[in-house]
Amino acid sequence: MKYAAVAVAVLASLTSGSVFAAKVYDSEGTELKVGGRVEFRGDFIGTSKGAEIEGSMDDSTRARLNLKGQSQLNDSMTAFAVYEAEQDTGTDQFENRYMYAGVDFGQQAVSFGRQDMASVIVSDFTDITEFSGIQQVIDSSSDKQDSVFAYALEMDALQFQATYQAEEAKDNDGYSIAGVYSTPFGLDLGLAYSGGDLGQGNGSESQGLVGLAYSIENLYLAATYSRGDLDDKAASNTDKEFEAMEFAAQYKFNQQISLAAMYTFQENKQGSGEKYDEKDGLELVGYYKFNGHFRTYVAYYLNNLDKVANAQGVNTQGEDTLRLGVRYDF
Repeated sequence: MKYAAVAVAVLASLTSGSVFAAKVYDSEGTELKVGGRVEFRGDFIGTSKGAEIEGSMDDSTRARLNLKGQSQLNDSMTAFAVYEAEQDTGTDQFENRYMYAGVDFGQQAVSFGRQDMASVIVSDFTDITEFSGIQQVIDSSSDKQDSVFAYALEMDALQFQATYQAEEAKDNDGYSIAGVYSTPFGLDLGLAYSGGDLGQGNGSESQGLVGLAYSIENLYLAATYSRGDLDDKAASNTDKEFEAMEFAAQYKFNQQISLAAMYTFQENKQGSGEKYDEKDGLELVGYYKFNGHFRTYVAYYLNNLDKVANAQGVNTQGEDTLRLGVRYDF
């Protein structure tokens, strides 16, 4: 599974898909690791957002670099810090993905900075493919958020996280509470609730999320469902409420080859009562891992949304996507 644990090593691993970060410094209880990835992502037919590609390919190649440090303060307390930046192809700018620091003490941890909201430990149940991740509907339930205070607790089979996002503008704060219970027979149960204000004099957002995941040998199955408010004061043709669901399955044939499938759906309801599909698609992806560092994959996303064309007749919504990926983790 992809959900976070309390131990500092696992908290730090949230910023990278690789567990092979190089330890560049280790002395007297203090260590520093450097890791990241370079990933070519080429989309054909349509972009990841469903727009038609007029040329040959939409290139969304990216590179990530992260630093993870920790220092033993005493026998029961460890300080840690994480920084990760990402650069997209064709740009000379680095985007700040994660930047937080904290303390791990026993089975608990507190951290402060740009990090995930608590709800992510549940939404990650089904966020296992290239086009998954629909359950981060509102900011209060999303990853990589600024100004977040986080608390995490791990007790045997139970994991609990609580986060609070403090904003500079008035009436813009958010919060998230989540728990995951893991049974001895491979079943994981997750529950989360998130909410926040949308600005002074405006409405509020909220999301209730439930997740189930089951692992048995080489098979992994998961489902998540959520509903809530995008803006509880929305009127007319402004989005007010939503309902979202995601189903994912993965089977590992061996150490190199695995297949995954995902269905994702989100329906929005406007203040007028009108409903429309925000997202509706089915994905099939195959992975081949040469080793723990290097992998390739091919993913096809069948977009079930109605196609919408602009004045030139080019579709801006509803196109399928074929993605070729080549990824190196270090």
